[in-house]
Amino acid sequence: MRPTWVSVDLTAVARNVAAFDRLVGDTAVCAVVKADGYGHGAAAVATAAVDAGATWLAVALIEEAAELRSAGLTTPILVLSEPRPDEMAEVVALEGVRPTLYTSLGIEACAEAARNVNSSATGAPVRLPVHLKVDTGMHRVGVRPELAVAMAHQVQDSGLFLEGVFSHCSMADVPSDPFTGVQVDRFDAVLAELVLEGIEPPVVHLANTAATLTRPDTHRSLVRIGIGVYGVSPSSDMADACRDLGLRQAMSIRSEVTHLQVVPTGEGVGYGQRWVADRETRLATVPMGYADGLARAWGLTGEALVGGRRRPLRGAVSMDALVIEVDDSVALGDEVVLLGSQGKEEIKADQIADAIGVIPWEVLCSLIHRPPRRYP
Repeated sequence: MRPTWVSVDLTAVARNVAAFDRLVGDTAVCAVVKADGYGHGAAAVATAAVDAGATWLAVALIEEAAELRSAGLTTPILVLSEPRPDEMAEVVALEGVRPTLYTSLGIEACAEAARNVNSSATGAPVRLPVHLKVDTGMHRVGVRPELAVAMAHQVQDSGLFLEGVFSHCSMADVPSDPFTGVQVDRFDAVLAELVLEGIEPPVVHLANTAATLTRPDTHRSLVRIGIGVYGVSPSSDMADACRDLGLRQAMSIRSEVTHLQVVPTGEGVGYGQRWVADRETRLATVPMGYADGLARAWGLTGEALVGGRRRPLRGAVSMDALVIEVDDSVALGDEVVLLGSQGKEEIKADQIADAIGVIPWEVLCSLIHRPPRRYP
């Protein structure tokens, strides 16, 4: 078996969720576990998060919600985007799953699916709880603010239960950017209009991880914690806030040295000869590559931990392997850490993201399941 795996510290997940739970007080915590728990394993992470105090879960897809239900999780689950009309019956069948709605077609399809499912206790139509998403400026999905009240009325008139109203902050990971304030104002204006119409959903949410850390005015009745569940800072601007809260990175990538060689001055390494030795250099090969989800550019700027020390990667990452510059203290079989801690050193996801020009979410979510997940 190839000695390469992704280790997930569920104790760290639980501690991170508990830290957010303490931070927001009476506000509920929703753990976002879409994309297979950001590559950590959705069911395992969701279980740890719920045990630590999360009272909601959020996913992107119906099949992700179904997976959590199959794993025995009974916590309310929010599907963050509107399901297709032909998926609404499946949503209704998954007890406790809340669809997000923001189009008239979606509301009609959801209401029809709910009418077709009768309560076994009363024989009355199920009053399915749904959440209305308002587009306050991200312009990805959601109803425009000026149409939100009319759509809320449509939800209620259709027989659905408007349990929640929410939006999403697009710039909260840059605390100095004023646009978060703009979004808060737009969201509050919609809520005020709803109140005037006698509509006051019990669940109101706006904050993602970044807003939860820096904007208490966004907390409302629920916060949605995504990247923070996994102990990763949303941006370098927020590293101090994450450290102060005591967040701990849950994922590590581990392998071992499987080949050692010495190359002379002037020899190149890897496809494209992107790195050339300027002196006689000892190199270690590690059996993990871009087919496992590592970016090829990682090899040009990244580091690994071997023997408790940072070692530079050399040459572009290959499909199944990468190369590290080492010294005579490194032997065959030595542990290699590409993400995570070894000794007193730690490589963090946001550091890798900055180095290769992506965001931390990509570093985590790009890791496919060829390297198995372990939960020590």
